[in-house]
Amino acid sequence: MEDKVILSIENLSKAFGKFYAIKKVSLQVSKGEITALIGPNGAGKTTFYNVVTGKYKPTSGRILFMGREITNLPAHKIARLGLGRSFQITNIFLENTVEENILAALVSYHRKGLSLFKGMNRYKDLLEEAHSILEMLGLKDKAQETAKNLAYGDKRLVEIGIAMAVHPKMIMLDEPTAGMTPEETERMVSMIQTLFQETGITFFLTEHDMKVVFSIAHRIFVLHQGSLLAQGTPEEIRNNPKVKEAYLGGSLDA
Repeated sequence: MEDKVILSIENLSKAFGKFYAIKKVSLQVSKGEITALIGPNGAGKTTFYNVVTGKYKPTSGRILFMGREITNLPAHKIARLGLGRSFQITNIFLENTVEENILAALVSYHRKGLSLFKGMNRYKDLLEEAHSILEMLGLKDKAQETAKNLAYGDKRLVEIGIAMAVHPKMIMLDEPTAGMTPEETERMVSMIQTLFQETGITFFLTEHDMKVVFSIAHRIFVLHQGSLLAQGTPEEIRNNPKVKEAYLGGSLDA
């Protein structure tokens, strides 16, 4: 079983002063699955995400990625080990082109010693890799567009492209469909499923849209008041009375 585990969380806690946003959470994420983390507002999802990806240091507990402890590593070192991330709020270079956003991540990953974006035509390998990523995302025809001019859904796809540029074994997506129209949401779900099938990358996402969660996740973890309330398949979570109670309305279909 251990060789199937890509991310292992052991008694993870994060306190802000006397308040514990995360309390002794233990879970394991399997390779080759799409896993979702859900919970009511204030459950601790974003804090959990930020601790795992190195933005915050945990108060206690351990985090292991591919068998290696990453508990106190900074975010950039965690990313280099193959744990990519996206943010709840779009985090791209708005004044640069779509192509340049992907190239910036590739330059960093490959540790190229160059003045960024100057003479990039000399680096055909990076350009080819960038175009390959953009083609997978359906954005190749927008490579030369300035990022700030993109539709919101396309900006989120660029952010996933940046995460893919670090050659991840796993990508953590924080609310990937937040703020999207129904059409953009459908496109994002389809893209995650396509990338999962074509690349073999393990995906872990926090998400507020239950329709998205139940349509895409193989396994679901539920946080409530900073603690792990439940875990299981989508069907098990949908029928779990404790989970229904945590969502107040008794329904997970909203």
